[in-house]
Amino acid sequence: MTIFNELMEWRNFFDILIVACIIYILLKIFRGTIALQVLKGLAIFSVFFIIAEIFRLDTLSWIIDRLVPILLIGIIVLFQPELRRGLARIGERSFGSFFEFEGNRVIEEVCKATVELSKNRFGGLIAFERETGLDQFIETGILLNAEVTAELILALFYPKGALHDGAMIVRGNTLVAASCLFPLDRDETLRFGTRHRAALGISKETDAIIVVVSEETGDISFAHAGKLIKGISDKTLREMLTIYLNSGNQGGRA
Repeated sequence: MTIFNELMEWRNFFDILIVACIIYILLKIFRGTIALQVLKGLAIFSVFFIIAEIFRLDTLSWIIDRLVPILLIGIIVLFQPELRRGLARIGERSFGSFFEFEGNRVIEEVCKATVELSKNRFGGLIAFERETGLDQFIETGILLNAEVTAELILALFYPKGALHDGAMIVRGNTLVAASCLFPLDRDETLRFGTRHRAALGISKETDAIIVVVSEETGDISFAHAGKLIKGISDKTLREMLTIYLNSGNQGGRA
């Protein structure tokens, strides 16, 4: 019986460990999406369920038993896109080691394009996805899924082009989308234009790093974690992108 009891203890330990891993993976997958709020709601719902079971609250248990099937069906129907993307991310992350993030090449192409945008005073807004998913913002733009090249970036931000407004999003080695909309920072004390406010807004909501080129002055700016550094040189930009994108925190996939 002693051996059996020990096996049961290990079994319970692995049971809890597996559940914890599943919860962690779900939080990582859905972070930065609306589905994360649903997961938080389910967590609160689970707490009530546990309380009802422990204290034998029959009425509450009866209500929860009736609501669970309805909630599960509702979640699947309402959040089908998020669930589909989440499953796709699991596959991408599982096989992500087969694809090397070409950090130096991507950085070089972005820096070349940024310098040209600055010289010609063409406005630009480029966001690099890291750990926090930017899917909800990608959906507001035009999907491209193209290779990151200086020529493509310049063409997209050409003032008379159809996609020059909005932001460009880079995920790993891929230019995922253009003409994307970001939330604007609401701080009225800051005298910034729309692009800079968008850069600040998205940097406060996610861990993305953002490059901004002013069409009025040609100045290059860098935004991250709610902070905006204005008027940096192309050398400084290259150094900062190298630090952030090659530090192991770059969440993009090939």
